[in-house]
Amino acid sequence: MKTARKAIHLLRQFTRAEPELGVSELSRRLGMDRAGVHRLLRALLEERFVEQDPGTRFYRLGLGVLDVAAVRISQHGLLTIAPPHLERLRDAVGETVALLVADGQEAVCLAVVESRQAVRVGYDIGERMPLHASAGGQALLAHFAEADRRAVYAAGLARYTPRTLTDPEALEAHLARIRQDGAGSAEDSYYEGIVSAAAPVMDPKQRLAGAVSIAAPMPRRDAKDLPALAAAARRTADAIAADWAGLASGAQRLATKPGP
Repeated sequence: MKTARKAIHLLRQFTRAEPELGVSELSRRLGMDRAGVHRLLRALLEERFVEQDPGTRFYRLGLGVLDVAAVRISQHGLLTIAPPHLERLRDAVGETVALLVADGQEAVCLAVVESRQAVRVGYDIGERMPLHASAGGQALLAHFAEADRRAVYAAGLARYTPRTLTDPEALEAHLARIRQDGAGSAEDSYYEGIVSAAAPVMDPKQRLAGAVSIAAPMPRRDAKDLPALAAAARRTADAIAADWAGLASGAQRLATKPGP
């Protein structure tokens, strides 16, 4: 069990900012001797979870990670319903659309349909972002239980731009408006020069499942566009939820249908 935990901890050292790392740096970060790190890396190499650059001798994540991730992503109920809705929303608003889910105290991008505009906002599948700083994250956070929201606040609300909401009381008031309106928006909150709008998606049992987010660069979009973008995100989120509920209802009827 300790070896598995160390292997997972090693894999988590690779980030977008530092996609390649050497044995010495991994040894320092993990608090392990180089021989122990080498043993872990050899095992991970065999399973294709890491690969080694033949020139630099540094390591990076391997394609085996994608194999595991693809299985998990394919099991998410939203991905059986959402893609055509996301494409229609992208075509309607002309901006990048993403499907986000909550993972602990972060939002994670599960799917993305990029704008066809030359200048556009981009997301990466698996990209993580703070819950409090973007419209998509806020749409998720608004539907957390109060104790879970308080845990996010207690962990600290980092400031990414001058307009990031870092005061828990101000953020609570903003999240209350999202719950009331069914959608929300943000301007210059996570990245400067970007506006976003989002709405939560509920599963067939009316539990938070994810959020539909629209992101656009300024000045093509600005504050006056946000109500319409938020309304469009809400309509798409509601349509995904309705389709999902319909599929769940149909499956339940089939499961309970009496035999011949």
